Amino acid sequence: MPRLANPRPRLVQTLPNRAIPGAAGLLLLGASLLASAPVLAQEAAPPSAAPQSTPRAAPKSLLPDDFPDAPAPQPVQPQGPAQGPGSVQGPGPAQGPGTPDPAGPDPFGGFESAGPGVSEPVIPDPAALEEPDPLAALAGPTGQPELLGILTSTTGGYGETLFQGSDARFLATLLNRIDAPLASRWAQIMLQRALLTRAHAPDALDPADWVAARGSALAAMGSGADAHRLVSRVAIDRYTLRLYAVAAQAALTAADPMALCPLSPIARSVVENPVWTLIDAMCLAILGDEIGATGTFDRLRRQGETSGFDIGLAERLSSAAGGGRRGANPEWGEVDSLTAWRIGLANAAGLDVPDALLNAATPAQKAWYVRLPGAAVARRADFAPVAAATGAISSAEINRVLAAEAASLDPDQAGNSPGGQLRTATIAAETAGRLKALEALWSRAEPGTLDHYGWQVATAPAAARLPVSSGLAEDAPAIVASLNSAGMTGNAAAWWRAAEGASGTARAALWAQLVAVAPAVPLDAGLFGTWAGTVPKHRADLLAAGLSGLGRGTVGADVAPVANDWTRALDRAVSAGRKGEVMVLIATGLQGRWRDVPPDYLRRIAAALVAIGHAAEARLIVAEAANRG
Repeated sequence: MPRLANPRPRLVQTLPNRAIPGAAGLLLLGASLLASAPVLAQEAAPPSAAPQSTPRAAPKSLLPDDFPDAPAPQPVQPQGPAQGPGSVQGPGPAQGPGTPDPAGPDPFGGFESAGPGVSEPVIPDPAALEEPDPLAALAGPTGQPELLGILTSTTGGYGETLFQGSDARFLATLLNRIDAPLASRWAQIMLQRALLTRAHAPDALDPADWVAARGSALAAMGSGADAHRLVSRVAIDRYTLRLYAVAAQAALTAADPMALCPLSPIARSVVENPVWTLIDAMCLAILGDEIGATGTFDRLRRQGETSGFDIGLAERLSSAAGGGRRGANPEWGEVDSLTAWRIGLANAAGLDVPDALLNAATPAQKAWYVRLPGAAVARRADFAPVAAATGAISSAEINRVLAAEAASLDPDQAGNSPGGQLRTATIAAETAGRLKALEALWSRAEPGTLDHYGWQVATAPAAARLPVSSGLAEDAPAIVASLNSAGMTGNAAAWWRAAEGASGTARAALWAQLVAVAPAVPLDAGLFGTWAGTVPKHRADLLAAGLSGLGRGTVGADVAPVANDWTRALDRAVSAGRKGEVMVLIATGLQGRWRDVPPDYLRRIAAALVAIGHAAEARLIVAEAANRG
């Protein structure tokens, strides 16, 4: 199966001849899990024994997306009992210092996000799987990595035993392979909640390195701010070399470079990478040591290993924050792409990023940008649909961003803005006016795109206020798709009674949107057949497979079964009741786009979630496939 073409956004430019360990590291698990799974396969060169010398050329960009010299996590001996026959086989004995670790030295790998917690929809829906709420991330103490997280069982977390019985090396390897956005918004939200859950660290890896793996995956999914909150909770005396690297990236994605100043004195001495020297110089300047900072900046320029543009950003921020006299004026024409360093420092220094670079940003970078309070509200609004579609922000968050943009406009312009149209869709006196506003928002992007799905997420609170009426039967499928996109399944299910006034095609379309999330909607092979004739075959196969996995029954043709290392690993994790491992494996099986997902994968995913007690997540993922597959 094809994979996403673009790798994770890079923070640090990797040296030309340095190889990064990839899927080959999974051989340590006793089976080449990622090598044979259709969606997971990704070839990579083996790790090189040492950096190779390269001729001096043009300065390299500092911090594209990883610290090339950051060491791999150091495994520790498992402290729990040996795993039984039904468990995923571990990678064998604890690795020694010279053994390549399956997690690989990719501390700054991809970054895409979703906020934690629970957001309250405009109309509360007790049946909804609640979307993440960034405010919940503000709670939680700093502490030891053995038991660390943001979400508790009362704020949307999955419980302290979530990863119990799993091998942390195996999970870290899978997390380091996450390329976001995932096919499913709800699978991404589920994984984000799992990684933000306050839970005991699994065995076989230093707990601080386990926090680093969690933070790296969160940032790869666009949840840079949440990765920063998570990593920042680790007590400084427990930091590992890998955690230093992930902490740097997370702080930059959240535009909080000042958070690195307490780390830089030690990090500079133990991590062989010029970025920490640059960070240390920046912090010295902010604290008033302009002479020491200037000497370091000049030395880095002479060495030629660091982009002059990125040094200039550090100097600009130093001048703005510390009042120094050396205020650089970086020229954006010197670079052709964005990195976490450039996004974070430019935002912290109050510099505008050119539109051309922002438009070419990855979905993860756009999701980081939406959450930067110092960024221009118009740009945050532009990127909000993509962030909402991936699960990086909730429907409540995108509504707040769009409302803020509308408030910044002249009154005669605000009404036609997305925020103004959302307001009309919510409070217009006539139902027809509300529906017209919703349709205007849905038409802002082509169906099948991330932006289009993001507009469905944005309109869910307004759609929940529409009166259920058979007079709206022809519009009901689109209304229900919007409600499901934000997890408002109780509101969605109420629309089934509107199907009585619908045409055959509209009734079938409404049935397809509801059958996975509303138990009262009957399984109906005739309605399935009518709907299947109007959508791509792959989408119809996905819904049929998902319904089978949910235990609803069989419709349509039999789905071709798939058996490989991924399916076997999922089966073992389900049999052993390792819930967190199941969620991580599901995310790896849903990489790419819906058209990349074999229908049998969705059947297995739905059945696995039902088996471990997470049927709500399973129902939403299947309904999403019926909408987007």
